[in-house]
Amino acid sequence: MNEELLGKVHQTDCLPFMRSLPDKCIDLVVTDPPYGIDYNNKKLNRKSSEQFEDIEGDKAGDINFKLLIIELQRIGKRVVIFGAINFFHDLPYKGVWLCWDKRTKVEADAVFGSPFELAWCDKIGGYDKIYRIMHGGVINNDGANAPRFHPTQKPIQLMSRIINDFSKESTDIIFDPFSGSGSTLVAAKQLGRKWLGCEISEAYCKIAEERLRQEYLF
Repeated sequence: MNEELLGKVHQTDCLPFMRSLPDKCIDLVVTDPPYGIDYNNKKLNRKSSEQFEDIEGDKAGDINFKLLIIELQRIGKRVVIFGAINFFHDLPYKGVWLCWDKRTKVEADAVFGSPFELAWCDKIGGYDKIYRIMHGGVINNDGANAPRFHPTQKPIQLMSRIINDFSKESTDIIFDPFSGSGSTLVAAKQLGRKWLGCEISEAYCKIAEERLRQEYLF
């Protein structure tokens, strides 16, 4: 791995960027790509519809998931992909499923939105795993006053636990090819991992870079 690539959010299409990387140069890929579902805050009548732009590359056919997974597994020693249930037919094998339980208790089941999300991990064997981290719709688990930059932003706590489970401190490199507002990279930096990311949107790339520049990471 070229050391000059580390510690940066590269504003670029991730596929050609990954093709320039050597085999198995990344210890852990953790990513939440557009699912090809045309997510649109205004169509869904979200309260945040005026705050966030549409997700770039989220229309059906924008991403060839089969090619994406092949490339991720070529460069990555371990791969975790959120939303893979939306393109499960492109997965090479069953793998292990990670379940993010957003509600954690029956009383919270009435909260708006999906009560859980699934991520696919490319392990051949082992057990599925659950992460119980409360996430109340538009309220980010990182704190009631924590800023929310992206419509599908994941809590730093969730990404931190996944990174801790599948990588080692100091030596391992974490890569997010769909960095969005940078939560995965913030978690990696907090945990003392080496990191790099790609983000095609100039606006979100700038947001991620700003978050990662702060002395206090949020």
